[in-house]
Amino acid sequence: MKEDNIKRFFDDHKQTINDQGFSERLFATLDCLPQPAVKKDRSWIIMPLFALAGFLIFVLLGGYSAIIDGLTSLGGAFRDVKSATPEIVVSFLLTALAIFAVGKYVNEEVS
Repeated sequence: MKEDNIKRFFDDHKQTINDQGFSERLFATLDCLPQPAVKKDRSWIIMPLFALAGFLIFVLLGGYSAIIDGLTSLGGAFRDVKSATPEIVVSFLLTALAIFAVGKYVNEEVS
């Protein structure tokens, strides 16, 4: 159905409910309608702060060497499934999550 057809249907079948003036009395007693709460967006400072903290922890604890070791041993993991150590699985999972996070961030920035 087209939007015009839907609007016409509701206009043709509009019904009123007798509330004996309740809505008029209600709006007369309210001095103003509630306004939506305005949230302060602090993500502009929180996201870079946590990204920097995560990067520093990653570098200081030598995460780059663990990822390089895990990814180099990942090549042999598919030859024999039994050789897939937890380090390989975690490295693969974290790499996939990092790629997903970058893609999601880029997609949100474009939208």
